[in-house]
Amino acid sequence: MLSKKRITIFILISVTLVFIVVICAILPRFDFMYISAEKHWQKEKIGDRDEKTGGKGVSYVAQGENGVYFIYKNRLMYIDDKYENIKEVCKDIGMIQGGLVEGDTIFLYKNDDIDWINKVDSSGKIVRFIFDSGKSYIEGENIYTLNSKYGLRKYDFNGNRISSNKVKFDVASINTVFDNYIFYRGYDGDDDVEVSIPKYYFFDANKINYKTRKLKLSKYYLQPEAGDIYWKEDVIPYDSFAKEVDKTVREGKIFDDTAEKNLDDYELQSVELLPWSFSEVQDGYIYLYGEQKVTYRDKNYKEKMSVIKEEWESEKTKKVTYTTIARVLCRINIEDIKDTSEDTYINYEIVCYDLNKKWGGFIINNKNAYVLKEDEYFDSSKEDRNIYVYSMEVDTGLYKEIYRKKRFFNGNYSSKIFVTDKYIFIYEGSEYGVKECITRINHDGSNPVLVMDENGEVVMKPLESKSEEKSGK
Repeated sequence: MLSKKRITIFILISVTLVFIVVICAILPRFDFMYISAEKHWQKEKIGDRDEKTGGKGVSYVAQGENGVYFIYKNRLMYIDDKYENIKEVCKDIGMIQGGLVEGDTIFLYKNDDIDWINKVDSSGKIVRFIFDSGKSYIEGENIYTLNSKYGLRKYDFNGNRISSNKVKFDVASINTVFDNYIFYRGYDGDDDVEVSIPKYYFFDANKINYKTRKLKLSKYYLQPEAGDIYWKEDVIPYDSFAKEVDKTVREGKIFDDTAEKNLDDYELQSVELLPWSFSEVQDGYIYLYGEQKVTYRDKNYKEKMSVIKEEWESEKTKKVTYTTIARVLCRINIEDIKDTSEDTYINYEIVCYDLNKKWGGFIINNKNAYVLKEDEYFDSSKEDRNIYVYSMEVDTGLYKEIYRKKRFFNGNYSSKIFVTDKYIFIYEGSEYGVKECITRINHDGSNPVLVMDENGEVVMKPLESKSEEKSGK
């Protein structure tokens, strides 16, 4: 009798172990065991439950509950909102790449000999928190790290790792994370924007299987000829988007060299979008800045190509086409990104054309885009180069110059801007970042103040400003 009980227990244990092995080691290898978040029985635990926001990356300036944290070289500083008192939270903390803020706790990403995320409280106490390399983000109640070795890792605010999932992406890419999606543009020689799409293991939503898709942002309207970079399967019917872009080009006010070109004998061939940079998720959108390349083909191109002798077909094609380019800020709804497939085109909305053609970085904050521009660098001895800050309403495309100032330093070391709930911070550095100054302005460009001077002293010195209005639509 005892022997039968032992056999029964042994069988139950064996079956249980086999079941565990199947669930944990065998079934996760099959794609059919992974489903979308909407269909998952643990969907309430997936993502941060806010469909309008995404991960916030490390930054030199970050909004806290009652003030602003900012980094000056190897020092973490804090300005309280009420009295604008500035204090040094901690210093001599090594090479800081930026910080993530949750309430009044800041997580500093350090890059010395080893990559660490350090946790710092309001008293300045520093604790080594997460040992991980790559890009870091904060979304909802979690911290994410993204690198080529481990993929996307998820931690709670106590430093406990929740998940680690392999994902294919360009290690040198610019990227952002939202709801476990990874949106990135690589540096592999093309201008493709890609998204890594998550699906979740049926028995454990922390196990993710990623599929990568290239976003189809460029549209082609005429059948290809020799030398064209697209296939006949890519051709789509002339649509409202093409009509609007064609109208803008023919008006001759925005795109290059169109005022002197007679386009009556040409028809629209393609509209390509070549993004250079993009934002984090804001109000359900990702904003992209880059070139919109519009190509036209002569209506009588076949006849004209037939009389061109002794040239390759691709060279003949170039002689019967015309290409014009404009710089543009546009946006994509993240729901369209989530629903993308290999066969669908991504619709993007044009926010504004860059009439200056010299924008630097941009930041989206509360339905406004803040853009930094600098006078071109020609001579290191030139002292009158200016910095300009523009503010743009993303829903209307109207923008204006809200602030300009002379650079504090000569040379070609680029300036940067950071935006908080009330302010814009401008970081300027000398060559190789030996010296650094920080200026702060209100969102409308008023009340400019030099916060930190080149000696690292807190000065809060008022400065003067100028501004003018423009429209990019």
